[in-house]
Amino acid sequence: MADPNKDANDESEETEDPYDPTVRWANPHCLDLMTFVGRDTFAVAEDIYIIFFNLKTNTEIVYVANNSTMGDGVDALAGHRSSLFAFSEKTKNGRIFIATYPKFVKLAELKDVTVNRYKALCMMESDLIAGFTGFPNYCVNVWCWRTNQRLISIETNINKRKQIYMASRTHMLLCECWGTGLIVWEVARCYKKCFLLRRAKEEVVQWEVTEPPLVGVCWNYEGQLFAIDPKANLYSVTSDGIAMVTQLEWSENNISGNNYTYICSFLTGILIYGPDEYIRFLKKDEKTWTAVWSYVPHDPVVRLISNSFCDVATMWTNHGFVYKITADAEEKIEVNLFTFKQRNVKKIQLIAPDYECVATMNDTGILAIYEAATAKLVMAKYVKGFEISFQASPVDPLLAVFGEERGNYGIALKSFNYQEKKTKSEASMCLTHQIVSLVAFSPTGRHLVAAAMAAGHIFIFKITEDYKLNLMRYTELGRGLADCFLMKAGQDMRCFSLVIFSEKYSIGERIICVNADTGKDNKFAGKMQGPYARLLPLSTKDTMFAIPHLSRQFHILKLCGDKGMTVSVKMGPIIESGHEIKLFDGFRNMQALLTFAFDGTVILRPPDAPEEYDLKLILTHRYEDGIKSAVIDDKNRYILALSASGTVSCTYLRKNLMQELVHEAPEMEKYSADEGAQFIIIHGSEKNYLDVQEDKKVREESLDYKRQRDEVVKTFESVQAKLVDLLEENLAERPLHQLSLSEFNLHHEAKKERLKMAEKEREEIRLLTEARIRAQDKVTAWIKQTCWDTVVSQRVKLFAIHSHYHVENFAILPSQREKWPELEQIEALRTIEMENNDDLFQPWVEPELELKVHPSKGGGSAQSCRSPRRSVDSGADVAVDVVVEPYVLSGTNAHKYVSIPPFMIPQMLAFSFLQMNWLYHLVRLNTQNIRLWFNKQFDELVVLKKREVGLVAERNSRLRFIIEELNKLSDLRGSFHHLKIVIKDPEWFQEEQPHKLIKVEPEECSIEPYISPSQIVLVPPDPGPKDDFRERALMEMMDGVLEKLWHEEIKKPIPMPQCMLDKDPEHFNEEDLRQVFDYEAKVAFRNEERDKYRKMLHVEYGKLSQVLNEGIVKFNQKVRETWLLKIRMDSIIGQEHLNLMRLRRTNLDRIEMAEKLEKMRDEIALYEREVEELTAELQEIQEQSTECQAAYEALIAKDRSMDRTFKNHFLDLSPIIVEQAYKFFKRRPKWHQRATFIPVVLYDLALAVSTGVRPPLLHFDCVDYYKYMDQLDQISNMPTVMDENMWTTMCKLRRAKTENEIRMRALVQELAYVDNALNVWTKAIQARRTHLQVCQAKIVEHREIVEQTARNKTIQLVLPAGQVEITTTGHMSDFDDAALIPREDIEKINNLILKVGAMKLRMMRKQMAFRKVILAKEWEHAQMKMKLRHMKQELYSYQRLRIPKELQLYLKNKELGYTDEQDYLRMEKEMEASKVAVNKILTEQMHRCTELELKLASIEVQQSKIEKLIVKLNVEVSEKRLNEDALEPIRIRRIFKKRMETLVMRSRLIRDVQANHSTIVLLQTELELLRLKTYPTLASFRTY
Repeated sequence: MADPNKDANDESEETEDPYDPTVRWANPHCLDLMTFVGRDTFAVAEDIYIIFFNLKTNTEIVYVANNSTMGDGVDALAGHRSSLFAFSEKTKNGRIFIATYPKFVKLAELKDVTVNRYKALCMMESDLIAGFTGFPNYCVNVWCWRTNQRLISIETNINKRKQIYMASRTHMLLCECWGTGLIVWEVARCYKKCFLLRRAKEEVVQWEVTEPPLVGVCWNYEGQLFAIDPKANLYSVTSDGIAMVTQLEWSENNISGNNYTYICSFLTGILIYGPDEYIRFLKKDEKTWTAVWSYVPHDPVVRLISNSFCDVATMWTNHGFVYKITADAEEKIEVNLFTFKQRNVKKIQLIAPDYECVATMNDTGILAIYEAATAKLVMAKYVKGFEISFQASPVDPLLAVFGEERGNYGIALKSFNYQEKKTKSEASMCLTHQIVSLVAFSPTGRHLVAAAMAAGHIFIFKITEDYKLNLMRYTELGRGLADCFLMKAGQDMRCFSLVIFSEKYSIGERIICVNADTGKDNKFAGKMQGPYARLLPLSTKDTMFAIPHLSRQFHILKLCGDKGMTVSVKMGPIIESGHEIKLFDGFRNMQALLTFAFDGTVILRPPDAPEEYDLKLILTHRYEDGIKSAVIDDKNRYILALSASGTVSCTYLRKNLMQELVHEAPEMEKYSADEGAQFIIIHGSEKNYLDVQEDKKVREESLDYKRQRDEVVKTFESVQAKLVDLLEENLAERPLHQLSLSEFNLHHEAKKERLKMAEKEREEIRLLTEARIRAQDKVTAWIKQTCWDTVVSQRVKLFAIHSHYHVENFAILPSQREKWPELEQIEALRTIEMENNDDLFQPWVEPELELKVHPSKGGGSAQSCRSPRRSVDSGADVAVDVVVEPYVLSGTNAHKYVSIPPFMIPQMLAFSFLQMNWLYHLVRLNTQNIRLWFNKQFDELVVLKKREVGLVAERNSRLRFIIEELNKLSDLRGSFHHLKIVIKDPEWFQEEQPHKLIKVEPEECSIEPYISPSQIVLVPPDPGPKDDFRERALMEMMDGVLEKLWHEEIKKPIPMPQCMLDKDPEHFNEEDLRQVFDYEAKVAFRNEERDKYRKMLHVEYGKLSQVLNEGIVKFNQKVRETWLLKIRMDSIIGQEHLNLMRLRRTNLDRIEMAEKLEKMRDEIALYEREVEELTAELQEIQEQSTECQAAYEALIAKDRSMDRTFKNHFLDLSPIIVEQAYKFFKRRPKWHQRATFIPVVLYDLALAVSTGVRPPLLHFDCVDYYKYMDQLDQISNMPTVMDENMWTTMCKLRRAKTENEIRMRALVQELAYVDNALNVWTKAIQARRTHLQVCQAKIVEHREIVEQTARNKTIQLVLPAGQVEITTTGHMSDFDDAALIPREDIEKINNLILKVGAMKLRMMRKQMAFRKVILAKEWEHAQMKMKLRHMKQELYSYQRLRIPKELQLYLKNKELGYTDEQDYLRMEKEMEASKVAVNKILTEQMHRCTELELKLASIEVQQSKIEKLIVKLNVEVSEKRLNEDALEPIRIRRIFKKRMETLVMRSRLIRDVQANHSTIVLLQTELELLRLKTYPTLASFRTY
């Protein structure tokens, strides 16, 4: 990790590197590369780190891939059940490393120059590893990492993102899933070759019904593949022999949520998370899956995996909680918190003064504090607000947290107490509404600057000893800032701000200086070689570290601040930074200077920034976005780095003598991310500093100028009062002497200014209005031109008179004309076709009937001609109908209203695409003619309405006149009964006058037009009456009336005689009486005339109303008929279009059937090609099988030969010795067959056995066998009858024989692999051949369907609806089982049904009557049974009656003559006796109670004595316990325990001695037997 070589020129001065960097811990952000390694360890890889978490020991180890030896980054990761892991490099043509955990021993290194980058790795349960490559190849490569050999490479042709790759735990299967599709690769090793079989679940494309995407897959412990969709539906993925198919296994409709779903195998079931917040454990019963356990984690889960043994799982949440999931049984699943690793970190800082704690903050505002050495979570709090960040003090345990709350930005100081593990709010301040993006402490920690970098606002604070904020200076620079910091220049602390001068980059070359102690501005003089991106203070006095823009160098700036208010700067040395890229940043503390760049390197220097650096580290990969932030503690122990990708790493620089990092599960109380335990920077209602200063300024100004303001107000009020008095005096004067109101205007300039402003405003309004009018005119002109002018006949809606009926016409476009070129072409072509109609076979047309009608039998012939027509089954009926109705098969009723073109295509002959195109134009012609015909009828109706409206208006005016006359006659008669009849004239609606849409009449405007004073026309005064002598002469000549009207005359009153006006009736004379009688006669006659006129008016009103209503009703009926006609026209147009659409549907079906046929042919070709490929591969597999079998037979022959030729090596020795050597030759180490003994492992073991040299990659399961072989070859095992040469020869032969046997075992496994591959490939070929047969059958069936479809032509007929007695849904399938029946048959059937129904009703009535009789008899029988049962019960009650003794005594005494008084006396005596007895008992009980009270008193006295004694004894016991030794019982127990252990040890040793003695005796016996067998005792030869 370290780069100790500083420069090529310094190679001669090589010194020992004091640094030994080690990554102590790391917090990953991206969890895509997460896998289990072994049983209890899981790994997470990101950037250059692979972080291993041991769930058993709770430890963490970090593997760093940052060089050529350890690897160049991590691009893909895979784990194995045997504590092996593999990863690929994050570079072009990257290598694959296979290493062990936890020692990280590199076992193999695989490299393929044709591979650009690996997308994923999968380690299978053998020595195979599969790598999926990316652009441009997209291949799957299978390697054998033990032999470093690539076995096979096949293109996947899948270039989808976010794919899931997973290897099976039990079989040689690989799963590749990308949501909508899935591929399972089966790997088959065949001796010297390897093959891949592809089974895919193809992605649904185009118009096919899509299935839910699969977002997660897993293999269970049995090798079954399961998948899950976003709604947590569980699918099993199985093979049908060719492809992979999914089957729904488990689903719940009540699961809702937006969380991502995850799946993993656990125990014998499945763990599922999401989309709600629950983790569920699904277990399969006999046939169904059920959720037997659920758990709700602390926050949403982002990763869920399990190990290869399916007994441990882990999940990682969004905030960083890592959980361990274990189970003793399926009913006892435990979820334990393992550790906390915060994600989405955006800021890191070290907390002074001891720098033992690290503070981090993520993007959601959660502030977490860890111990740097152990990564233990100390506390975590949620900070309320937006755009939150923080800065740590370099001296004190102080955090400056800043952010936004309700539009204001503020800062808060929080002190941290490491012992109490708590933070405390010290001070806070609301600063500004501008974005505060930077807060920086001074090197001494006593000053603080907060800057709104974009706006250029700076707040400089001084921090007191008790951590309070004192604002020293606030300034607005007016320009954005690139950087801002505090440092001591001269004797004062100053704030330096780098002003931005570029709009593209955050850089500057002008520095503004402010004295932080006094708050005054300082001048900054001098020249610099900017622009700079960052400035840092150095440990050297008055020295600044400047980072130029886009440069690998940094500048040293010398400052001088001793000249009062001026700070001068001079350029110092320019030093190479050591970074490889022109973009880096820096960090400095009292002991070190760090620079970190976009290439992922961190360079450590002393704080004075010399040219040479001490250490260069790679903390993130160069392909990432570099390091975002890096800090170092004050003792240069460790570096904390935050990469741009969000990974946090802690790197210890020197030899790490600490123990292995052990994680402790944090207490959930420390993680208080809820709103109840949150940090509050500022309150939402708090005002910021700028608003407070503005309010203060306003308040101070109001206080300073209060007296002047009061005087001005008082003067204004006096002037106002005087002006009002003058106005009142002016109004009181005569108009001639009144002054104009403008004379009282005391502010002429304001008036002129307001007039100018009003004129300007009017002009602006006028211009805006005119512009808006022009724009609206433009829009309306376009709308009129596009939507109105293009329509020849506008759509008009005609309403009935005083009714809701209305009818619309058809809008006619100008494109609709009588003929167009396509129609003429169709006419010409159809004419040619129609010339050959006689040769056309039309079986549906029957020949015309030749009817010979005789004159003598005219009536009968006519009847005979009509009778067959009534018959449904008569064939002549069809022929006659065809002749009479030639358009019966046309499918429309258009011929009833318009003429059909003679070249119309009959629907029986329309079938091709060309005819469909012709029919389209013909349908357009017919529908156009229908619309034009209807519009003609509609126009006639419009004319009729205009005429009818005129008549109605005339009649209404006459009716109003009649009502008015009747009301006048009522007035003349003195009656108050008036007719209040409102007569409404018919109105024309907007829909009836569409031209009003584009033309506005003056009467439609609700606002009267404005007339300016200049446009007002003054009416000249009336010159007086004209000389009307002609009119007066004519009136005199005609007696005052030009034309006398009778109804006007009778309304005039009869003038009364003068006598009736001047005299009383008593003074009338004869002349007066005659005049009176004449007057009364005239009045009576006038009344009769009025009555006659009234009756005439009533008669006329009735007739006129009737005529009016009849006209309106007739017109409305005409409108209704036209509306029904419109419906018929729409129906006819629909029939035409339906005819065309059916033909289109037929042709579309033909296209679909052709496409289906082509698809089946392509499928057949595909499977035939696959069969050929698989057959070729099968032949190669058979060849490998033959070679493998031959090799196995050769080894068998060799093994037999070695057995036969063993004695040939010892011909010169005794047969007994050779037999003894043969026995040792047959000895082998005990063989334990394991699943890990794969052929390659056995080959390595055979090589190791034959050579006696242990290979580096020898499997650990083979070590015992190898060691036992070495033990067998030891000279101590040699018998005494053999010499060393013979023993060595025998050992060589035995090793050769053992090697041969091991190779035979390997070949047996190879043969098993080959046989399995043969079986799989044979089944695959057979499945495809079966599918080919099915496809061939489908093609035959499809051809039959095509032929049947071509023959079974659907004909459209227009028939009267009649009585429809089926449920209609609008589909043709409604009439699949329907039948057309004549009405006569229906009526006959109904009559028959009614007749039979009447018979049934009569029978039912008879049956009901008979049933009633039966029910009555049954009721009578039941009643009699109930009476009988009741009487039996009563008899039984009498029989069981028992008379008591008292009743018997009472009856006996009554018979003897005893009375009730005697009984009363007897009862009184008994009561007296009872009372005496009771009193006696009470007296005895009272004496007993007194005795018991005395006993109780004595017992209480004794109790008090006993209590005193108990207290005394307790005191004595306490004193004794205080005086005695507390450790004495422990010593006694230890002595007893030691004695028992001694006894147990003695008994165990005795048993061991006895066992050893027995073993020794047994071995001595065997030795003696062996000695006797080797050196037999020869008995002396005796002869008798």
